Amino acid sequence: MSFVAFALWGAFMMGSIFYTQEARRPEAKPLAAYLIFVAVFSTVAFVTFGALTLLLEGIGRAEILSNPGAAIAFLLAVFLPAFLLARWQLRKPPRSRHLSERF
Repeated sequence: MSFVAFALWGAFMMGSIFYTQEARRPEAKPLAAYLIFVAVFSTVAFVTFGALTLLLEGIGRAEILSNPGAAIAFLLAVFLPAFLLARWQLRKPPRSRHLSERF
């Protein structure tokens, strides 16, 4: 399961190069937008994957992941929130540099 998740993560990171170029704010630099997206997506996906795996092992239901439908649902539960949070962070307007610019 973890190999499949890692392979999907890698493929998604390659595809996100093109996504971040289209979805970023105009004032954001392309490399910075990609790095923000990758950092947020990877962190959320890692934490969610670990938490859900520990939860399934804790309740003794880790064998359910041998079912392809359950494995797909598990990966969707990991990657969908990670994508949504990374997209939100990518599109969020930047903070102003100085306090005086806020007022």
